[in-house]
Amino acid sequence: MMIRTVLSLKPKPGLTEAVVDLFDGEEIVERALTVEGCLGVEVWASRDEVLVMGTWASTGAYQAWLEHPQRNANNDALNELLDVPITAHSRGGSYTLALSGGRLTGGSS
Repeated sequence: MMIRTVLSLKPKPGLTEAVVDLFDGEEIVERALTVEGCLGVEVWASRDEVLVMGTWASTGAYQAWLEHPQRNANNDALNELLDVPITAHSRGGSYTLALSGGRLTGGSS
């Protein structure tokens, strides 16, 4: 069963962009995508929060990421930027799709 995970990160004031830059520069998204069953990863940012969302083919695929030897490689650098530190045991909330909708076009003309 496909799942979506959401990890909320709380940057120190003014450091949201630095958190996003760390994910980009260290290719953390690309690292997660090497895990079999990782269907996609997105990093969303607001002024005071960064959401890391992953779509996984199964809970087993997400578990494989949690156990990946390089998953926590950047925790020390990341924690320097966060108000609330993360640990090797930090994980995102896990959700299954309950309802969906959307549009394929940008609206009416």
